[in-house]
Amino acid sequence: MTSDKQSHSPLVTRHSSLPMSLHQFALDYSQLPSSEQSQFAQATRRLLADGIIWREEEQDRPIYSFLVRRRELVADYLAVAGWELRHEERIGAFHVVHREGAHRRRFNREQTIWLLLLRLLYAEKRERLEVSLTRYPVVEVAEVARRYAEFFPGQQVRKRSSLTDALRSFQTLKLVRAAGGGTIRAGQSEQLIELLPTLEMIVPAQSINALGERLGQYDRTRSENEGDASDEA
Repeated sequence: MTSDKQSHSPLVTRHSSLPMSLHQFALDYSQLPSSEQSQFAQATRRLLADGIIWREEEQDRPIYSFLVRRRELVADYLAVAGWELRHEERIGAFHVVHREGAHRRRFNREQTIWLLLLRLLYAEKRERLEVSLTRYPVVEVAEVARRYAEFFPGQQVRKRSSLTDALRSFQTLKLVRAAGGGTIRAGQSEQLIELLPTLEMIVPAQSINALGERLGQYDRTRSENEGDASDEA
């Protein structure tokens, strides 16, 4: 006698490499309890709106737990629209990436520079194993500005608002947070910024060695552009 346990399972586990038909998806979804159907809708909305679900964010924990249980079902639903669901288990985060690069959040030049600086600082502080009252490495706002000046000597941050805007955006994306809670304010030079491991998803570890060179390229490109503008004046 053969076992028929699989046919009695509410959701049949399938191999991740096999595509799920829309009919099979509808069948599996209909077998979810109504409470989980509601969680499914909330999880997909938040993934597409925020991009990252991190289990250390209190409001993300129920969604993260649901995604751990129903990862394949959610992944198949998102795949129809070209999204890939990724699970960074070590960090404890899910995030979505569009296979064709559509809907990618685009940073301007200044935001990209700030992001690379913060990622570099995160890597440096993790390597030093600095003692901190917070779980993750921290850096003062003043130190971030100081490192900017090191990479771009003789150039002042043209707009204080560029750092303010960048930090606000990165905090929304769950890449940094104010140590102790609250909002990060670039005007408070002694305020501590907690650098979160989700930065590793945006700029992977294998890219660290290239960060200094990339920042240098920004410096050279900016200098050339300013030189061209001076020649035209």
